Formats: sequence, C-alpha cells, structure tokens
Amino acid sequence: MYRGLPKYFQSTRFYQTRFIRHLTSPELRTTFTRYFEKNGHTVVESASLVPHKDKTLLFTNAGMVPFKEYFMKPSLAPFPCATTVQKCMRAGGKHNDLDNVGYTPRHHTFFEMLGNFSFGHYTKADAISYAWKFLLEELSLPVHRLRVTILEGDREAYALWKQQGLTDEMIVSCGPEDNFWSMGDGEGPCGSCTEIFWDTQDEMLDDRWVEIWNLVFMEKYRTAEGGLTDLPVPCIDTGMGLERMAAILQGKKNNFQIDQFDQLIGGLRQLLRERGLSASTDVDPSAHEKIIADHFRAMCFLIGDGVVPSNTGRGYVLRRIIRRALRSAKQIGLNEPFLTELYPSLLQCFQNKLYPELETRASSIRTIITNEETAFLSTLERGLTLLESVFKQPDLQETKEIPPNIAFKLFDTYGFPFDLTLIIARERGWTVDIKEWKNMNIKSQFTGYDHNLLYQESEILAVDTFKKGKGVQVNMAIDPCPFYGLGGGQVPDQGTITLMNASKWNVVDVSQPYEGGIALRLSPILAPGEDINQRIESDREYLQRGHLVRTEIDLNHRQGTEVHHTATHLLNAGLRRILNSNDIVQAGSTVEAKKLRFDFTYGKPLGEKELDQIESWVNEMALQGGNTQIEHLKLSEAMNSGAIASFSEKYGEDVRIVSVPGVSKEFCGGTHVDNIQKLYPFKILSETSVAAGTRRIEAVAGLACVDWYRQAYKPIPDVLKILRANGTNDMVAKLEKMVHQTKSLQKSEEFIKDKLAMAGDSVTQLFTSKMNDTDVNIHLIDFDLDAAFMQKRANVLKSTQADKIHVLVNGKIILVALNNTQITSKTANTVLKGIFKQIRGGGGGQKELAQGYLAEPIFTKEDVISKIIPAIKSVS
Repeated sequence: MYRGLPKYFQSTRFYQTRFIRHLTSPELRTTFTRYFEKNGHTVVESASLVPHKDKTLLFTNAGMVPFKEYFMKPSLAPFPCATTVQKCMRAGGKHNDLDNVGYTPRHHTFFEMLGNFSFGHYTKADAISYAWKFLLEELSLPVHRLRVTILEGDREAYALWKQQGLTDEMIVSCGPEDNFWSMGDGEGPCGSCTEIFWDTQDEMLDDRWVEIWNLVFMEKYRTAEGGLTDLPVPCIDTGMGLERMAAILQGKKNNFQIDQFDQLIGGLRQLLRERGLSASTDVDPSAHEKIIADHFRAMCFLIGDGVVPSNTGRGYVLRRIIRRALRSAKQIGLNEPFLTELYPSLLQCFQNKLYPELETRASSIRTIITNEETAFLSTLERGLTLLESVFKQPDLQETKEIPPNIAFKLFDTYGFPFDLTLIIARERGWTVDIKEWKNMNIKSQFTGYDHNLLYQESEILAVDTFKKGKGVQVNMAIDPCPFYGLGGGQVPDQGTITLMNASKWNVVDVSQPYEGGIALRLSPILAPGEDINQRIESDREYLQRGHLVRTEIDLNHRQGTEVHHTATHLLNAGLRRILNSNDIVQAGSTVEAKKLRFDFTYGKPLGEKELDQIESWVNEMALQGGNTQIEHLKLSEAMNSGAIASFSEKYGEDVRIVSVPGVSKEFCGGTHVDNIQKLYPFKILSETSVAAGTRRIEAVAGLACVDWYRQAYKPIPDVLKILRANGTNDMVAKLEKMVHQTKSLQKSEEFIKDKLAMAGDSVTQLFTSKMNDTDVNIHLIDFDLDAAFMQKRANVLKSTQADKIHVLVNGKIILVALNNTQITSKTANTVLKGIFKQIRGGGGGQKELAQGYLAEPIFTKEDVISKIIPAIKSVS
C-alpha cells in the first residue's frame, strides 16, 4: 500500500497519527501568504472585484486576473513572483455560479482565492514543490487523502509528482478539457495544469473528491487562429479556494459550515429569534440560509468596490443578487427590511482591516442595500400574488407552465429577475419558457433518422448573431433539421451549412433547448487571411429568417455515434442476461463516435469471466445480425411491452421504442444502425467504480474497435523482432523467461548491494566534520549506486559507527542516519531540516533515518566541501 512513498509516509503509524492542522479563515490567509513570503514572494493586496483594465470580464473571477498583463509581458511585473488573497465574483458572464448557490456544498458568488504567481522566476518543479510542502508541512494534510491530475502526455509533470513521492495511482491523467487552462476562448497565454484533489471520504456525495488547488503552467500562447506557440518566458499561476480549504481544516462537510458563514448565519438566526420567528438550530444551514449569507457577502463587496444596482451590466447582477436574497428571506418569514442588520456579523468575518472598504464605505453600502431592499419589497408581495393566481388557473394545471407574457410582466412591472421567476416556478413543480425561440413557438421537424435526408435544403426559422471575443457566433433554427442535438447521452451531430451565397459555416454544437426545439451553434469557415468582419458583412443578408441553407452532416461522425448508441443497448441487455439480474438500472451514458461509456447500478465489481461473457454475447449477437425496429407507442403500452426505460429521463405520453427482436428493447430518441452487424467487433476496455453501488463500463464497437485493435497491435512486430520470437505464443514464453531472468538479476543485485553496504569504503569518499560536539561523517556515494543502496549503507553505518552522525549524498539524494540510543540530542529529521535551511531541498523522516532531495546535485569533493560541510556546521 505504501510502496513508492517517501519514508515518512510509509509507516502505518503515519496514517494513524497524522492530524490535520485546524485553522480559522484568518489563520489560513496568514499561513498561506507568510509561507510564500518566506519563499521569496511579494504579498500583494487584493485587487477590486471590478477589473478596470480588462474590458473582457464582468468581474474579477480568479486570482490571476490582476496579473494578466504580466503573464503577457513578464518584464513589466514589478516583482518576480507574488502571492495574494484575491476577492473573486462568479455571478454573470461566462463564469456564473449564481444558480447553484445554496443547493451544492461549495458554490459561491463571492469567494476568496489564495494564489501564488511567478513571472518567469521559477519553474513547474518549484510550483509543485511549493504546493505539496504547503499542504503536507504547513497544513499537515494526510497524503493518503490527496490525489493529483495532470494533462495526458505531460511526462514532466508526472516525473515531478513522482519525485514528491506520489505513487502511480495517486496521479491521474486527464484530457485538455480538464487539464489545459486558457483565458477564455480568445488569444492569450495558456498552458497545461495540474490539479490537487482532496478525498472527503463522504460516500453520500456524487463525487467524494474535491479539487482544492489548481497549478497552471503558462508555457504556451494561443493565437487568434487557435494555434499554440511557446511563450518566451514561462509563468506560473495557481489558485486555491479559501472556503474549500477552510472546510477541510475545520472538519466541515460543506463551505457553509465554516467559521465565516457560521458567524453570518448565526447572526441571521439571532435576528429571526429577535423578531419572534422560528430559527433553525441545524448544523447544516438550509438552502435559503445559505443563499442569504452568500448573497449578502457578495452585495456588500460589490458595492464596496463601486458597483451600484441598475438594469444593465454589473449593476443588474448586483440587483439580481439582492432580490434573490430577499425572496429567500421571505421564505423563512422575513417580510421587512433586515439585510443591513447582518452587517456587524460580516465585519466580524473580515477583521484587522483585511478589506478596509467594508469599514470606510460602510455607510454607503448599508444605505444602497436598504434603498434597494425597500423598493423591491414593495413590489415583491404583489408579484408573488400574481404568481399565486397563475398557479391556481385551471387551464394551466395540466401543463404547469407559466406563460411567457406573465414572466415578462413580472420582470417589467414587478422587477422580478427572470431567474427568480424560474426558481419560484421550479419550487412549485412548474416550468417557465426559458428561450426566446420558445416564446416565438419555433419548432423544427427532425429528419435526421433518414440518411437520405442528411443533405437537403432547409429554411431559416430564427437566427441570432453576436460577437464572441474576436470571433463571431451564430445561433440558428432551421426547418427541416437533420442535425441531432445532445440528448439521451448521444453527442450532437457535426457538419456544415451553406448559405445561398455559397458561404460555408461549421455546425459546432446542436442543442435541444426545449421539446421540439433544435438550436444550431455555428462558426464561419474562414479562408486563410480572410477578415471575419468582412465575412459577416457579406453573409449578413443571407443570415436572415426565411432564407434557405444547404445542410451537410459529417457522416463518419454520425455513423460512429449510431454504432455506439446501438452497442450501448446491447451492452445493457448483455449485462442483464449474463448477470441474471433485472435490477440493473442505467445510471447514465455517453455515446460518442469513437467510444461509449455506460453507468449502471450494481453492488460489486464484475469479474474477468463475467466481462468476457458479456463481450462475447454482444459480439455473437452482432455476428448473427438483426434489423433495428422503430415503434411509436403510448407510454403505458410501451411500459407493458417490456421495453427498458431510463430512470433519469422524463417521458411524455407518446414514446419512441428502439428494438432488435429477441435481443434488446428500449425507450430511446437517439439514432441507431439499421442492422446490428455493424457493431462487430465489440470490445470492453474497462470496468470501474464511479460511486457506491454504481459501476462504469467503457467500450468500443465497429470501425472504432477495428482501429483500437490496429493501434493495440502496432507495437507487436517490433516486440517480436526485439525478442526474436516466431509468434505471439513464443513472445509470451520469451517474456516470461526474461521476467524470470530479471528477477534473478535483481536478487543478485540486492546481494551485491548488501555486500557493498557492509564494506562500502570502496564506493564512497569520506569527509569529516563536527556538529557541536558530535562527529559527523559525510559519505559521497558513487553516482552509479541508487537510493536503495544508500539506505542499506546508512543502516550499516548507524549500527557499526553509532557514535557519529552520517550524512550520505549522491547527486540530488541526501540521507541522514544516526543511532538514537547513542546520540540523543538530535534526530535524523531535525539534522536534515537544519541542512535544508542552508541549501535548497526538501524531505524528512524519522528519528534515526531521514531522506530528502537537493535542488542542486552534489557530485564532487568540491561540492561537499563548499556546500554540505558549511550547512552541517550551521546546524545547532
């Protein structure tokens, strides 16, 4: 279990006795900034929530925003590296967590981000080392509850984490969608990142692993055309959410239980009691308490940074935040102005003039909130009364859908932000027309089931064109529409549309914003050197309602998704058949052109034999062949027919059934192959756990499977040649023989190392020094010998020369060994830590043996005399 970790991680005792350091939020801020200040960083005060120099952002949404120009031009930075506690806001714009607040453990509108930044001063290795030491040494987080992710193919990051002592299972490779960071969609510095995750050990959560720190390696520059070039000066950008880390250090299940929110919510509950209202005593606040506390922090900090309520831009986001908080307050009985009475509790959360604007602008903040609160409360009751009348209308009881004109009246007359109307509707089990297209009753006829209709002329029903960065995006509805939108786990179609002037546009996404609606997201296909603005002007006349377009589906992509969608149905059937269980329930799926992913409920891992049987059954069915059949049935009739339904889907009165007689039968609105022979071959790639009681299978089928086999076979001829084997059977035999020989050689090597360790003078150079009154022997180990030999030699030395401290060095590896029965005034760990105060490095250990790594390697006698011996003499 512990193999591969540094010595001080390996013992069972470490796991049992290591306690997480308890820190308050103020202590965490101080600990973080002092740690990086001690390591050469300049402490920089938080910038405003309004990014005055950056017109592309609504708010400062990350710690790096104030330093964007320094990442672009590091020579402009007034300091080589910095550390901050930055105020951040994610409400409105691209980064918007507003709708999630109160309903998830960790989403906030306002939050604080801890960060350290380098503008060409230090490397990826330093960033990883700083982060890991902070978590383990400053915060005392147990290493077995930490994991890291890296970008697929980033061997450097992998090697650096291995140097920190992480085992392979602690390092997870992810694609660029997770581990490549960029400043939005436009041009600018970007790069791979590594993220550190914490195991909450909470089995009740959908995902018990929580991201706590993101280290971004700014090494690339994305051009306006999307190309990547190397930055002349690589930079570092890291970010850690203070609230998330505080929850960990304070042993809380969610961010709303930490000290900051405990003070605010405690103040809210005291206010309720003073007004004669019922106040909760639950440890975990209610959703409405969370919303009020979160939104109150956000409104105060926004006003403190100069934002005032309005009907546009930042001011409208502030107005929405205030009004959402007031509506939640009404839900717990607060019908009169109250928000500013929470202000003293807020100040308790941010003492010592951390954010001086909270005190210097206190009067303005409270006045603006009171005025906005009073104005909205005067119309809130009338708006809610209007909604109540809608909820009681007999003609709406079946659809339970608020008419668009009512939603608009609530906004226009009563000041209800649209999302507030949506929240109230959802709480009552009602819906609201979300998209403007639905208000216009735009519905497209989907014709994509028939391959003969994938290339056709269609009419534009609606179109919306807007700038996005330096590019342009068009949303369009056409009829008829052959493009399949994301749904039922199947990814959207890809392809192009051609305007009447022969201009081509890529279909980059297809969505189903409402039942019967299909929205295409388009981007222009530009010729080299073509100006996008001129292109928009030339196409504008043809991007109008009523004009015709020519559709062209990417057939290879569509056929790949069809193969894997039908393969998912057969996999579902195979699981039920082989495992002899009708209790298996689909818990999610993703159907792509190159692979499928199928999640299902099952209490234990599948064995190799079971997986082989399922895979064989699917292949056997595919080889036998069989046409897929489509039926449209009433819901009750479909349920009685034995068709399998997905518990995560909501079905209407009429449903579509996809079946292969005698093989599978499911509710499904997706696209499928016409004959299951196209699924052959089928291969299960993995079977894993995704949550308690939920398993996941990933597989490939059809041509994608053929390609997978081809790639898997590619190295075989080279291996046969290297082994001089006549075939795969011979290859296996020779590999087994080689493994046996390698094990024998390893045993011989261990035997030789043991002998060398006992008589190691021939492979070491000896130097002597003093540490106070204790003799110290420095052993410069032959570079050809490894850390395993050094540990053996260290154990011999502390037994045979117990009256001395022994320091062994070899390149970047350093060990300290001593016999604690003879030398009681020091430990190996304290000696090593003392050495690291003089020369850069890191590590630790126990009383008698400690190991670490030097930033600069020691190879020669001169290195020992000039670096190691002075460092030893400085240890008191």
